[in-house]
Amino acid sequence: MSTPNYDPSKFASIKTYIMIAFIFNIIVLVGWALSGIEEIWSYFTWASYLNYFGVQVIAPASLLITGIVLLVFLVIAVIVFMRVRRMYNAVNSGDINTLKQYNNMTWAILALIFAGVIPGIMLFISFGPINELGQAPARAAYPPPPPPS
Repeated sequence: MSTPNYDPSKFASIKTYIMIAFIFNIIVLVGWALSGIEEIWSYFTWASYLNYFGVQVIAPASLLITGIVLLVFLVIAVIVFMRVRRMYNAVNSGDINTLKQYNNMTWAILALIFAGVIPGIMLFISFGPINELGQAPARAAYPPPPPPS
């Protein structure tokens, strides 16, 4: 575990952000998988139906291409999910060093693109507070006035 020099309320909000990103990432993974499998299944269904009547198979080919693209999105979303899961485990165990190690703006952008809007926004929101964990509180620019005599 890391240094316990952090604001508990800030840590609790980070924990909530990462948990929301984790849950919605799982939902998006299921959505990508079901969509990709459904497109490929539709390709095989319609390709056999249209070939039986001697019609061109151009429309079903687009179903196959869309299904493959969705499954590629699924693979990238799984990689993002594994990163979010590591952050989730680190925040639950209180390991600030590991949490800071996996905190990266690039992964937040990838999550926004491939894992959905909500996980990406939650990682964006948690980016700053995670970097501030374990730091000394900010000091004022000017020293406080002397006490009255």
